[in-house]
Amino acid sequence: MIQGENLLLVTSLVMTYVFFYYGVFVLKAERRMMDMIFNSFVYSLIIWKLSYGIVHPNMVLENPLTLLYFNGGVVGLVLAGVFIVVYTYWQLKKQHIPFDAYIRVASPIYFGYWIVFLAWKGSEFPENRFIWLQAVVAAAFFIVSSRIKTTRKLWQLLVSFHIVVFIFSSISDMTKETTSQQPSTNIGMDVGEIAPDFELMTLKGEKMKLSQFRGKKVVLNFWASWCPPCRAEMPEMQRFHEQYGQHVAIVAVNLTNKEKSRDAVETFVNQKSVTFDITLDEQGMVSKTYKVITIPTSYIIDEQGIIRSKHVGPLSYDAMKRAMLSE
Repeated sequence: MIQGENLLLVTSLVMTYVFFYYGVFVLKAERRMMDMIFNSFVYSLIIWKLSYGIVHPNMVLENPLTLLYFNGGVVGLVLAGVFIVVYTYWQLKKQHIPFDAYIRVASPIYFGYWIVFLAWKGSEFPENRFIWLQAVVAAAFFIVSSRIKTTRKLWQLLVSFHIVVFIFSSISDMTKETTSQQPSTNIGMDVGEIAPDFELMTLKGEKMKLSQFRGKKVVLNFWASWCPPCRAEMPEMQRFHEQYGQHVAIVAVNLTNKEKSRDAVETFVNQKSVTFDITLDEQGMVSKTYKVITIPTSYIIDEQGIIRSKHVGPLSYDAMKRAMLSE
């Protein structure tokens, strides 16, 4: 199953074709202009995805599959953005396309991509109604911009949209902060509930309980040594642990009941030089309690033991950092 940022990538590529024909048949744009917009976006997506190799070349050399699961984060976005600006400027000059004509076509498509991004983000955080409100606003701006022919009004629309998004994001952050301060008494796997406690043995033969980490933020991760995205994720978690281990605990629950042997787990952990504790779910009871279907699956838990978010698919170092800083 396609998850996380790869779902965003695939959806964006599919919608690029939709927007291409929308521009040609609805906006009545020249095909050469739509080709330029299409190419700039597809190339920028490739740059964003492959930028992980620029940021972390050693990780890619060790495991090329990391390019499939991760991206270059902020660096990748900057590189992709710079490429779009340079490529667009070069093509406008080369093909003698008026900038006003480009803005009239690019603006609706820009709002269209915002709809895709916000819908994806909303699916990741379904409890955040402000994300869906932003998606509705983006859809409204998409419709309105498709009918506006004046460049000045389109610029006003673009500025207004970002002001609205900023306001909604600020309200969302304030609401999240207020909610996080409210104590929860319900135990469950949903966001806002107290994570069910459990006790497991570690690879070192020590007992470990989830509740012993109260007072620290926790990344509760379910994984297996034979799972390719889990194997790609583990070095990222180790790097995060080395940087933030004093403040954030990583509780890595191995689905030992689905492993060939305990030795396979130990061999993999030693190969990756993992220094945080690995717990062994030998009966599969903890993964069953947390209703883990796809691995890796991670829960972000706050200092009070309350689940703040759930992530299906591999987490990069940057994704873990963002998740922790946002809570």
